Amino acid sequence: MLLFSYALQAQGEIGVWEIKNSKIVSTGHSDDRLASDYWGEIFRILPNDLLRKHVTSLRLFTDGKANDMAGMNQLDETNANWQIDIDVTDMDIYSEDKNHIVDYSHTLIHEFGHLLSLNKTQISPTNDELEDSDKGYLTAEGYALKGSYLSEFVAAFWVDKLYEWDKIDAIRNENRKQRKLSQFYVNNKTDFLTDYAAEAPEEDLAESWTFFVLSDKQKLTDEIKLKKVNFFYQFKELIELRNEIRGTIKVVPDNYVTSFFQYIK
Repeated sequence: MLLFSYALQAQGEIGVWEIKNSKIVSTGHSDDRLASDYWGEIFRILPNDLLRKHVTSLRLFTDGKANDMAGMNQLDETNANWQIDIDVTDMDIYSEDKNHIVDYSHTLIHEFGHLLSLNKTQISPTNDELEDSDKGYLTAEGYALKGSYLSEFVAAFWVDKLYEWDKIDAIRNENRKQRKLSQFYVNNKTDFLTDYAAEAPEEDLAESWTFFVLSDKQKLTDEIKLKKVNFFYQFKELIELRNEIRGTIKVVPDNYVTSFFQYIK
């Protein structure tokens, strides 16, 4: 606990650690233990195969309370090497509070969803600045390959919304863009599990993947968001990953689709 308290005092960057052979590479500084603890929790919860293949760096930071909790970022244009960023103020892995454990488990599973859907087996890197629809859906990492999770997800749920979302995404004024995205969510509330899911197809997939892991199979209604949860059941390998994660997280929430808001701050 003292280790975590020390980290809370260090506003801004705490450090970046290389990961080799699934272990933190020591920098010789006092925060090595903190990094080892956080990587140990990540490695305990998330399926190890993809972590071993693609996660080569861990960054710890804090930007204050209730801002970004974590991120998954590509380190090069090959989509082969990724860094996971953790805000140690918002993600207290030493906490025994049930709601906080569910909250940070949600975040880690969400970030794993990005790794799962944006790695080099799923996305083809490109220098294209504008989307060529003949090549598929264009992400910041490249084109979603035919048959990829993201390509299938976009085809199933975003075809009639991409034009409207593209216009919003092109807005350069960030405040105006966020207002438009908020309205986009409100106008399509039954399509999205959270407001963050409406930010982009990539975020929608990652959020839907998270609810797939943390929820039971949904009884379908007219609500598209429930169909998004069930979307992943068509992939045997994703069912296996779901079962693996549910066996490692400390708290498996009840009725998460309906109880989600009790777990967030």
